[in-house]
Amino acid sequence: MRICFFGTYTIAEGYPVNRVLLKGLQESGAEVIECRETLWDGFLHQTFSQRRWSTYLRLGWRLGRAYLRLIGRYWRVDEHQWVIVGYAGYLDVLLARLLKGRGRRLILVSFISLYDTIVFDRGQLPAGSWKARMVKSFERVGFRCADMVLVDTDAHGRYLAELHGLPPEKFRRSFVGEDDAIFRPLPRPSPGPVFRVLFFGTYVPLHGVETVLAAAACLRDTPGLELLLIGNGQLYPRIRQEAERLQLSRLRFIDQWMSPERLREQVAQADVCLGIFGQTAKAARVIPLKVFDALALGRPIITRDSPAIRELLEHEKNVLLCPAGDGAALAAAILRLQADPALAQTIAAGGLACFQQHAAPAAVGRTLLTTLERSLERRA
Repeated sequence: MRICFFGTYTIAEGYPVNRVLLKGLQESGAEVIECRETLWDGFLHQTFSQRRWSTYLRLGWRLGRAYLRLIGRYWRVDEHQWVIVGYAGYLDVLLARLLKGRGRRLILVSFISLYDTIVFDRGQLPAGSWKARMVKSFERVGFRCADMVLVDTDAHGRYLAELHGLPPEKFRRSFVGEDDAIFRPLPRPSPGPVFRVLFFGTYVPLHGVETVLAAAACLRDTPGLELLLIGNGQLYPRIRQEAERLQLSRLRFIDQWMSPERLREQVAQADVCLGIFGQTAKAARVIPLKVFDALALGRPIITRDSPAIRELLEHEKNVLLCPAGDGAALAAAILRLQADPALAQTIAAGGLACFQQHAAPAAVGRTLLTTLERSLERRA
């Protein structure tokens, strides 16, 4: 099978989804032709958080030049059956629809809904505003252009189908996964006197960092315990201020973003990693990247219970689940793993096996390639 991976998709450090898909398809035997132009620098959310007209004017100029080059490159691509528009390709998919011609199938990688993220998860636009309606219409058009839309969980796919009034079968699950060339099991240092609990992320609402603070308050008198929080973002100033007010001595912050290699070292040294605990609707529909990071490194993880997480993981077999927004329950789960190293090891080993079977690049690629082959067979 020959596939054209198309667009201005990002391969930046914080967005492994395109790298995982490319690597996985190639490892699964597909011939993948990249037709890409660089557009996005660093983190996408940083680009859109700069509300200056000059930023958007520069972006528009760069987008026009990138599209002219993409058109020229695509016309030189050998014959292929599929065009995959990489994340974030909500605008790229419109160009791909015009270029692909008849007989080729079009896929959009959409692991994040712009409308849901901006309006409901982060509350940056009122739902009834004209800007919110524009974002929703723009997203719906992109989905309609594609023959298939890849989403991170079935729960997310059902939500998007209902939100935009589209057939559920248009949306197909493909786990986010992680690059196993970087995130792979490392030798663990000898157990130290401190039981280290690690959280890392961008402090968006779905992470539920307030629940981590509540757990830290419950654990303030627990000896030999440290909670390390790495990252920065939307809610960081408020979280830091609240931690100082509560005088949480077990809590330590590193407010700088780390390279994947440095983050890998921190995860490998943790006794347990924390996922997400937010109570937003989106938090129940996603499996965050940090979960895949911990699984890939063979570290035990605690995260909120949700329909999405149960699509991949099983409580007490390869993850420890607790209710969303419940600091006392999170504290109890941490103490349970601290007191039961055998359970922690069982969860860690089970998580690594699950990652290798379902979320490593080769596994993600095999699953997607099978989906594409069956789609072509049904069409024939």
